[in-house]
Amino acid sequence: MLEDAGAKVVVASTSVRPCHGMKGGLAQPDISIADAKADDYAALVICGGSSVPEFFWNDKKLQEIVTAIHAAGKIVAAICLSTVVIAKAKLLTDREATVYYLPEAIHQLKEGGARYVKDTLIIHNNIILAEGPPDSERFGQAIRAALAS
Repeated sequence: MLEDAGAKVVVASTSVRPCHGMKGGLAQPDISIADAKADDYAALVICGGSSVPEFFWNDKKLQEIVTAIHAAGKIVAAICLSTVVIAKAKLLTDREATVYYLPEAIHQLKEGGARYVKDTLIIHNNIILAEGPPDSERFGQAIRAALAS
């Protein structure tokens, strides 16, 4: 969806080894998170999935990139369990936020200072959050619209 709108998508992960999705999909990272620089990107979109708590929630470098991209006025977006990363970067303090409905995810969101609400899509200026997979289409549309403005 973003590429169809003309965006150049760069996939980053904890390593450049192929990433296997929950439903069998495969993604080849272009760069490791450790090597990524916030200045190189117009936006940051963090995908969700069952491995997000293990690999992304406590990734300090990812939190630094989130903070830097937001500080530069760029778009920061997260869906599903990855919204916790934005909370851990302290960008959701005293703001409504959503996350895939798992007790630990809700707890982590609140620990990051957010006010959990069960909503499918939340937009705070340049921060875009979506609850889970059924919201992917609206999430992508919101990101595309934000990039176009």
